[in-house]
Amino acid sequence: MAMMHEPLHPGEIVKDALIDGAGLSVTDAAEKLGISRTALSRLLNGHAGISPEMALRLAKLLGTSIEMWINIQAQYDTWQISRMASKIKIKPLKKAA
Repeated sequence: MAMMHEPLHPGEIVKDALIDGAGLSVTDAAEKLGISRTALSRLLNGHAGISPEMALRLAKLLGTSIEMWINIQAQYDTWQISRMASKIKIKPLKKAA
């Protein structure tokens, strides 16, 4: 299985959209999203991921789809966990004849 390159943490993409793209401060962006500055900072700094609720908030604020944000998070999570795959020893079920 080919390893894809490490995807950006979803917080980096949010930062690009809100802080760099829209020119908002972290405080202003958090206010517009209806969340605490601390919660947004955790996401932007890679200490938290995009929850379904956050995906909804981002979609409403930025005029995107909820699915886009969920998929960005899922791709990141999949990349992270695939790096651990060899450490998880599970014997597959036998296929039915």
